[in-house]
Amino acid sequence: MNIVERQRRRLAVPFMLLPCILLGALFVFPFVQTIYLSLTDWYGTFQTTGWVGLQNYTNLMGDELFLSAIWNTLVYFGLSLVVLFPLALFIAWGLMRTKGTRSFYQLAIFAPAVLSVSVAGVLWKFIYNPNFGLLNTVLESIGLGGLSRAWLGDASTAMFGIVVAVIWHGIATWIILLLAGMDRIPTELTEAASLDGASDWRVFRSVTLPLLWPVLSTLLVLWFIQSMQTFAFIYVMTDGGPHGATEVMATYMYRLAFGGRMFAYGSAMAIIMTAIVLVMSLIGSKFLKGDRFEN
Repeated sequence: MNIVERQRRRLAVPFMLLPCILLGALFVFPFVQTIYLSLTDWYGTFQTTGWVGLQNYTNLMGDELFLSAIWNTLVYFGLSLVVLFPLALFIAWGLMRTKGTRSFYQLAIFAPAVLSVSVAGVLWKFIYNPNFGLLNTVLESIGLGGLSRAWLGDASTAMFGIVVAVIWHGIATWIILLLAGMDRIPTELTEAASLDGASDWRVFRSVTLPLLWPVLSTLLVLWFIQSMQTFAFIYVMTDGGPHGATEVMATYMYRLAFGGRMFAYGSAMAIIMTAIVLVMSLIGSKFLKGDRFEN
């Protein structure tokens, strides 16, 4: 290593020191403390905590409500996945083909995102209201009153109702990201395919989608992470009901930790949630590689 390289590395130390300190104080230390608390029986008081080892984790493996919360989280991810990404791809592809009014459509699509999650959740809670909600009112006005129901009070429709609200509120972000990925695709490739007689659908399937896959695969992993941590919409709209049909890991952890003061038990849930997200993200990153459509 020459003198210039050594001086360059020494110069980087002061710039890296503050981020490392912040990372340790705001992430590493709380994470280690959470692991420690998960091995105790701490109930959030100033009393001495007792060491219980892996007892909290053992209890979680036999907790049917927690296992149900894991399943509901996966159902939420699956439902939102099959609705969000096809719809976002369709809209992004349409915006790519819209030149003059593209900015207007982008603004209109992004408008719901400026609302806070709590406001959007309350808004959709009123829309789904079985007595005076907009959805049931519209159904009755067009002669489909037989389809009216308590959407958030019915276990068969509550989760899907939440998914619709979440997608309405946040789809603009994913559309913008997909648009950015499409903008990076050389126009020469799509134009050449069109000149060769390929239809719009063929161009999208054989040119746009393969070249967009690195971006799309990354967004899929990010959406999985976000889905595993979903909390706000469910807490505002159903609070885990009806009868636990929309209870996910985050809401169940919050209910026991802050409602039941079972902080050690909640810490064990947080560690398991972190492990699930980490393992599944690594698996997803491995199988959703950017070169999957290379051929």
